[in-house]
Amino acid sequence: MCKIFFRCKYSALILLFLIWTLEVTFAASAYAQGENKVVRVGWYESPFNYSDKFGRHSGYGYDYQQKIASYTGWTYEYVSGSWADLYDMLRTNQIDLLSDVSYTEERAAEMLFSSFPMGAETYYLFTSSLNTNIEAYNISSLNDKKIGVNKNSIQEKLFQKWMADNGINAQIIEFTQPEKVSLKMVETGELDAFVTVDSFEDENNHACVPLIKIGQSDFFFAVSKARPDLQNELNAAMSKINDENRFFNNQMYDKYLKSSGTNAFISPDGINWLSQHGPIRVGYLDNYLPFCAKSTTGEVTGALKDYLEAAQNCAKNATLNFETHAYSNLQDAFEALNKGDIDCVFPIHLSAFDAEKMNIMITNPFVQTGIYLLVRKDDQPTISADSNMIVAVNETNTNDITFLKDNFPNSRILNCKSIDDCIDAVESSRADCVIVNNYQVTQSNFNNYNLYALPTGSAMSFDFAVKKTDHSLYYILNKVASLVPRASMYSSLTEYSSGRKFSLTEFLRNHMYIIIMLMLIVALMAILSIQRKARIKEQELKERMKVQNQMLENERKMHEVDSMISAVAADYRSVYSVDLVTNEGRCYRAKTDSGNVMSDLQDVKKGDWFNFREKFTQYANTYVLEADRKGFLNFIKPENIRAKLANEVMTAHRYRTIKDGVEQYEMLRIVDFNLGKSGKGEDIHKISIGFAEVDSETRELLEQNRALSNALKKVEAENALLPE
Repeated sequence: MCKIFFRCKYSALILLFLIWTLEVTFAASAYAQGENKVVRVGWYESPFNYSDKFGRHSGYGYDYQQKIASYTGWTYEYVSGSWADLYDMLRTNQIDLLSDVSYTEERAAEMLFSSFPMGAETYYLFTSSLNTNIEAYNISSLNDKKIGVNKNSIQEKLFQKWMADNGINAQIIEFTQPEKVSLKMVETGELDAFVTVDSFEDENNHACVPLIKIGQSDFFFAVSKARPDLQNELNAAMSKINDENRFFNNQMYDKYLKSSGTNAFISPDGINWLSQHGPIRVGYLDNYLPFCAKSTTGEVTGALKDYLEAAQNCAKNATLNFETHAYSNLQDAFEALNKGDIDCVFPIHLSAFDAEKMNIMITNPFVQTGIYLLVRKDDQPTISADSNMIVAVNETNTNDITFLKDNFPNSRILNCKSIDDCIDAVESSRADCVIVNNYQVTQSNFNNYNLYALPTGSAMSFDFAVKKTDHSLYYILNKVASLVPRASMYSSLTEYSSGRKFSLTEFLRNHMYIIIMLMLIVALMAILSIQRKARIKEQELKERMKVQNQMLENERKMHEVDSMISAVAADYRSVYSVDLVTNEGRCYRAKTDSGNVMSDLQDVKKGDWFNFREKFTQYANTYVLEADRKGFLNFIKPENIRAKLANEVMTAHRYRTIKDGVEQYEMLRIVDFNLGKSGKGEDIHKISIGFAEVDSETRELLEQNRALSNALKKVEAENALLPE
C-alpha cells in the first residue's frame, strides 16, 4: 500500500514539473515572439497621449502600453491622428492597437478587445461658459439644439439613449475632426454643445465647461482583427499587471485623469452655493503644528495654511475663498459649528458611527500620518493591542480617543491638559504611554526623557467635519481633497514640523547643559569686554598721535606742492595738477583771452576740477594734428608718465596743433610733485602738467631752467626747516 502511495505521489510530482516546464516554455516562447514584433499604435493628443516641452511621451495610454511592452517585448510605431480617424484605421487594419475604446456588440464584430478593461470613463455634455440657453437643471433646454459628437463613438450611442430616456429631441452632428476643433465651434456658437469624455482638457482657457453627465462605460484596448496574435499576448500581459498590482488602473487614473477634465470643475450646484454663501469659514485646532496653529499675527499657519492656499485656485471654474478661526480645543470648535459661526472643523478623526451620532459628515482625508506610542524604554515588551494600558490623552484633541477605540480597545484614558503633560504622565509612571504622530516623533528628542517611540503600524487620517445638512460644502471639500496634490501637503508637514515650539520647561530639561555653557560664556565675555575697553583707550591715544603727525606731514607736502606749482606756473600759459590714481585734475593757471580767463582745456577755468583723461583726450581730438595725436595720447597715459618720471623729475613731449587755421608747435611738460622722492615709478601718483608754445620756450629756455633750479632749491630749503 505504501509503495502504491509513493509511486502515485512521485508520478504527481513529475506531472506538476512537466506542466510547470510547459508553462515556462510557453511564456518564454510568447515573449520571444513578441520581442521582435512592431505594433502600430494610435496616438491622439489627450490625457492618454501627450508630449511635454522636452518631447517626452507620457499619458494614461502611453504609460499603460509601456507596461504591457515590459511583458510582451513589443516595439511601438506611433501613428498620429484624431481618435475618430484612428478608429477607422483600426477597422481597416491600418493600425494594430488603439487605447480608450468602449465595448459594443457592433464594434466586437469589427475588432478584438482586451479581456480586461484599462479603466472607466464618464461622458459629459460640454457647452460654452457664456451660453445661457442651456441649463443644467432644465434639460428640456436642449431641445432643437445642435449637439456635436465623435462619429462612431460610444458617447454618441449613450447620448442617443440618454435623449430617449429623458424625452429630449436635439440635432446630433457627427464629427471626425480633433475634439479641440469641435470645442472651438462650441465656443464660437457654431455648436450649442459637444459630448465627450470627462478627461477632456480645454485648451481655450476653459471657455467650455461640463454641464450634464450623460453616461459612463469601461474602456479597453482594441486590436485589429488581422492581429489575433497581439490579442493573446495583450491579455496575458494585462493579467500579469493585475496580478502584480490590482490597483494599477486606479493609480493611472489618479496620475492622469483625476485632476483633469471635468474632475477639475466644481458642479453647477457647488458654484451656486459658493456665490450665495461667500467665504468658507474654517475652524481649526490651535497649537497643533505641523498641521495647524495660529501665528503671532493671528493668521493660520501650518500645513492647513498651504492647503487652503492651494485649494483657492484648484478648480478650473471657481475661486474658493476661506476665512479661518482658531479654537483651543475641538469641543469649542464643534459648538461653533452647531451655532453656525463656522462651516467646517479641522482636523477630525472620527468613525462613521461617531460622526452620525454627532450629526456631522466627515470628508475624504486631508492627509494621513503614522501613529506611535511613546512608552518608557523598560516597558516596550508589555505594550500590545490587547494591553489593558493607561494612555495619556491631550483633552484638547479628542481624535486620539477614536484611534484608541479602533486599535487599543482595552486601554484606559488619562486626560491631560497638553502634550507636555501627557509626556510627564508617562515619565512619572502615571500613564503607560501617549499617542504621538510621526511628525511629533521627528520633532522631539525623547531620549532625554528615557522614552521610546514604538510604532503601532496604523495610521490616523485627518479630515474636515461639516454639518449633516451642508451637502454642497461636503461635495466642494471632497472635490478640493482630490485636486490638491497630496505630495505637496506632506512636504508642507515636513517643513512645519521642523519649526515646532517647545515649552520652557521642556527646553530647560532638554538643554540644561547648554544653558550652563551659555552662562559661562557670558561671564567670560564680560571679562574680555573689560580688557577690550582698556585696549581701546590705549589704541585711541596712539591714533590721536598718529593723526597729529599725519597732519604735520600733509602740511609739509602741501607746502611743497604749492612751491612746485608756483615754479612751473611762472613759465606756462596753463598749468594743472593731476592725481593719476583718482584721475582728478585741477587748474592752477589759465591764460587770458579777450578778458576771459580760460585754460587750454575746453570749459576749464582756474580753480576748476576736471576729469584728466577725458579733458586731455578731448584736447587731442580737437587740436592735435592726426599725425601727432597717437603720440600725444600715449604720452599722457598714467603708466607711461610713471615710466618717464621713474628716474627723472621732469619729462616733456612736443607735438603740432591747428588752432584758428594756424599750425604751430606746442609742448607738454610734466613734473613729479615729490621731486623724484617717490621711489619706484609705480609709486608716482601726483604730477603737474603745463602747456607752452615751443618757439617761446626755446627763446627763454635758459631763463626757465634757472627759474626752475631756484624753485627746487627753495623747496629743499623749506623742507629742511620742517620738523622731522
